[in-house]
Amino acid sequence: MKVRSEYWLVLNYLGYFCAYGVFVPLIPVWLQAQSYSDENIALLLAFAYVFRFLGGIFFSSRIKDTAYLPTMLRHLALGSAIVILAMGLSALHWHSFILIFILFGLFSVLNGAGMPLQDSLASIWNQQIGLDYGRVRLTGSLGFVIGVVCFGGLINYLGNDAIIWVLGSLLILYTLVQLPVPTVLPKSTQVQTENSKISYRDLLRESNTLRLLIAVSLIQGSHGAYYAYSTIYWVSQGISIQTTSWLWGISVTAEVALFFFASRLFKNWNITALFVLSISAAIIRWLCFPLMTGFVELALLQTFHALTYAVAHFATVRYISAQPDTHIAKLQALYNGLSSCIAVALLTALSGVLYTYAASYAFWGMAIIVALALLFLPKSLPRIEQIAR
Repeated sequence: MKVRSEYWLVLNYLGYFCAYGVFVPLIPVWLQAQSYSDENIALLLAFAYVFRFLGGIFFSSRIKDTAYLPTMLRHLALGSAIVILAMGLSALHWHSFILIFILFGLFSVLNGAGMPLQDSLASIWNQQIGLDYGRVRLTGSLGFVIGVVCFGGLINYLGNDAIIWVLGSLLILYTLVQLPVPTVLPKSTQVQTENSKISYRDLLRESNTLRLLIAVSLIQGSHGAYYAYSTIYWVSQGISIQTTSWLWGISVTAEVALFFFASRLFKNWNITALFVLSISAAIIRWLCFPLMTGFVELALLQTFHALTYAVAHFATVRYISAQPDTHIAKLQALYNGLSSCIAVALLTALSGVLYTYAASYAFWGMAIIVALALLFLPKSLPRIEQIAR
């Protein structure tokens, strides 16, 4: 059976992020239900980001022929499903932190490789068949909302022990929707390596680039406490899993809305001003986070995700797009690796230590961390409208 390549990728993004929408906010709750300590949960989640980074690098380097990308994605999806189900079985029969650490790390390696490979496939099809990346990628955000809201509601009915089985079922479904063959397989392209000899060290010697990467890493890393402990904290305050799912859905919906309108909203802003906006919003968000328990005020605070995450991401991507073509791939790798993996891993671990003393300390600590980003901001960066698309 064959399906149009665009539809195949839409189903891929939708299935991946639907499962991810259950994993990110609810796997800490499942670990807590298995009686793991806050410190152990923080350790697992922190190392997960490192393993996701390593998985992306390893499996991306295994692709010698881009026509194999859809097959690789199927294998990674199946492997992820098997490992998650093994985690569920291990919880039933053995209570071993070492075993759960190994399985959690293996899942992170396999599942983490999916994101860069999806985007690689989308980029290739953008060139070869004119695929609209923006519209296709938005289905991933939609999938995340479906996962966190709809299946979060199901888990609220079934109980926290069902989290792992719901996640495993979604990953099996994700594997099945990839079984049809895309009508157009991606074709290999010859990479002009002779035009891209600049090293990572050379890129980091550029003052604006180094300062911007440090700043965005502190901003994105400050979300570590939110990713790891927001659901656990809300549940401890008497908020149901279903309600926490709605809160996560609100944050992602706000993020999608901002990405959709960002070019129009911020065309007269310079990149430094966008970072100041993001940092200021993050300070307010993390300071207020442990003080609010009502749904309306929490929902309003969740819309800040558009400012704390999406604005910083938008500004960074626009900065990278203004650099010479031969620098972009390595700059994107530095950005993703430092901010989304290493910084989040380190600050998730730190938030775990702070959370054991008091939940508020974890979030207030992130407010201090993100405020430090102001010290590293480059002072003169171009306006959005001056950056060629």
